[in-house]
Amino acid sequence: MKKKKKHAIARAIKEFRYHTIIVVMENGKIKKIRHPTFVFIEKGNIYIYVPITHSSKVMNLITVELRKNPNPKDSRKSYRIKEFRSDTKDRFGRKQKDWSINCEDEKDIRNEYKKR
Repeated sequence: MKKKKKHAIARAIKEFRYHTIIVVMENGKIKKIRHPTFVFIEKGNIYIYVPITHSSKVMNLITVELRKNPNPKDSRKSYRIKEFRSDTKDRFGRKQKDWSINCEDEKDIRNEYKKR
């Protein structure tokens, strides 16, 4: 008999990490961009996250203003993109220890995720 595959158990976490985005330029060179994200669910080898930005308008994406900037060294307004993304753990940097999210913002993110 074949063994049943175990499904990855989702685990709620609360971390800020930099996500590495690989972009191929027009001249063929590869550029790596590090972007801050709020990781809120871990499923096996996959993180589910929300990108964080300073811009209120990001292409055609909807942004939501955060009540408090997660970076304690930065006083500018910060926004989160209202889109959930997932990627493998190896595309993320180490945990930002001094960053924290407002508990109301975290509840909003988790409630939106549950609705979808």
